Amino acid sequence: MERLYLCDMKRPLLPVFALFLAQIILCIYGNRIFQKEANPFALIVVSGLLAIHCFRFFNQPRHSLTPSSSPAYLPWLHALTGMLGLFTAYEELRKIWVRYPEPGKISDVIPQLKAMSDRFFGGEFPYQPVILPTHEPFPVYMPMHWMPVQIANVLGTDPRWSAVILLMLAVGVSGYFLSKAHPTASRKHTLPAMLLFALPVWGYVLWGKLDIAVSLEGIVAAWYVLLAAGLATRNHALIAMGIIGAVLSRYTLLFWLPLFAILLWLNAPRKHSYLIWGSVGAAVLIFFVFPFWMIDPSIVSKIIDYYEGCSEGSWVRPDAFTFADALSLNIHLRQWLPGTPEQNLPYAHFPQFIIQILIVVSGVYFYQKKWRNTMDVYTFSLLALSIMPMLFYTFSPMLFKYYMLMPLMVSAVLCWKVVAVSSFEKHI
Repeated sequence: MERLYLCDMKRPLLPVFALFLAQIILCIYGNRIFQKEANPFALIVVSGLLAIHCFRFFNQPRHSLTPSSSPAYLPWLHALTGMLGLFTAYEELRKIWVRYPEPGKISDVIPQLKAMSDRFFGGEFPYQPVILPTHEPFPVYMPMHWMPVQIANVLGTDPRWSAVILLMLAVGVSGYFLSKAHPTASRKHTLPAMLLFALPVWGYVLWGKLDIAVSLEGIVAAWYVLLAAGLATRNHALIAMGIIGAVLSRYTLLFWLPLFAILLWLNAPRKHSYLIWGSVGAAVLIFFVFPFWMIDPSIVSKIIDYYEGCSEGSWVRPDAFTFADALSLNIHLRQWLPGTPEQNLPYAHFPQFIIQILIVVSGVYFYQKKWRNTMDVYTFSLLALSIMPMLFYTFSPMLFKYYMLMPLMVSAVLCWKVVAVSSFEKHI
């Protein structure tokens, strides 16, 4: 059980809510507010301010307080509230599915994911080209992104519901453990705060119908919700589960992993590192290396080649699904880097990698030197998780609006934790 603290900072809820809502609006509706050249900067500023404000709130001298017990039903009530919040979008999502009944005509994401799931659960090898009417893409998706599509197959429904169902389950599990880890927090605040998890989904329902219709990003977001909730509650099993799902669904966690691994090793009992990384290593072997990579060792190179080809097209020939969404700074970087876009393509990832590496190095250094006595490693890692994927995406040579669902859901976890700690202080 997490130890709760009393800190001296003024109530942070209003700016936290305002910044979270602004983040949602800029991610999904920002291209209709700002010019596409300006919105990426606005998004970085708002995301940075949210992380900084939460950092200042948690990085305070605090006195240890013994948490009291709470009713046994309360964690279940938080879980149900969070799931019902997402369920409120059911009818509007159903209408979107009807409006876009064949998403494969717009994007090849869902056809690839469904084909991989159908093949695997039908006894076929999933990593082979997917035959579509217009082209034959080599699937680049990892197992924990396409395996959950089987949920919809079992239920006999639209594959897009698999993402919604998994996200609802992840929010329910997270709500249960978040409530259990903060038993003294005021339920008058934390129960309504569970509705924060529905806001990003409603943002897409209102302003990004096409984006949520052609993707299964809720699956990726679900794994990150579990990881963020694990960090918020210091639940090592939940952290391990979230990392496994995140690593085996998308590569976005690439730079956050070493930051967390180093800080965990230096600031927590070694058994926690052994548990987490042992579980992650075993899962990678069981779910990817043994069943797929060892059968066809060329999978990774084929995935990289296909992704680089798509990235090259996005960099050289921006379209309505990349830079026009007004999310990526590369609309500027492709012009600022030396030479034409065709000439500076080899350097397209450099700004992205440099920013991420700087965060890792500075994060480890300053945490060890200045912050380890005022903030636990899990809360710091949650703050890093709230900003690093956002920066990873905004500096990515290829970015789609639906990608942003994941960092927005991580922000929801961070905001909930601020509500819980702040309401606890008010109660005290």
